[in-house]
Amino acid sequence: MMQSSEPKSKRPIGVTIIAFVAAAGGLLSLYGGASVLAGNATGPFALAIIVVVFGILGLAIGTGFYTGARWAWMAGIVIYIVSIGLGIAEMLYGGSVGLVGGIIRVLAGIIIPAYLTRQKPKSFFGKSTTRPST
Repeated sequence: MMQSSEPKSKRPIGVTIIAFVAAAGGLLSLYGGASVLAGNATGPFALAIIVVVFGILGLAIGTGFYTGARWAWMAGIVIYIVSIGLGIAEMLYGGSVGLVGGIIRVLAGIIIPAYLTRQKPKSFFGKSTTRPST
C-alpha cells in the first residue's frame, strides 16, 4: 500500500463516536437480522437479509472510520444515505423492534453524512477542500 507523504491529522472526537456508533449498529443489525432468519423473531425474510448485509457494512465502516481509511468517508456517506430507505422499510414492516431500529437508522442516515461533510472530518479522511493557489 502507498503511504501518503502528508501527516495524518488527529482523529476528531466526532469521528471516534460515529465509528463506535457504526460498529454497534452493525452488531445490532446482525443480531436483529439473524434473529429473523433463525426464526426467533418475526419479520420479512428479505428485509432480514438486507439488515444483515447492512450489519456487515456497519462493522466495516466503523473500522474504516476509526482508522481514518480514505474509502470510509465516501462509503459512509453513501451507505448512511441509502440506509434512510431501509430505516423507513423497517419502521413500516419490521414490527416493534423494527420501529425503534428504523428510527435510529433514519436519524443516523441524516446526522452522520451531515457531520462527515464538515471540514475537520473531511480533513481527517484526507478530503481537504483547500485547493493549491496558482
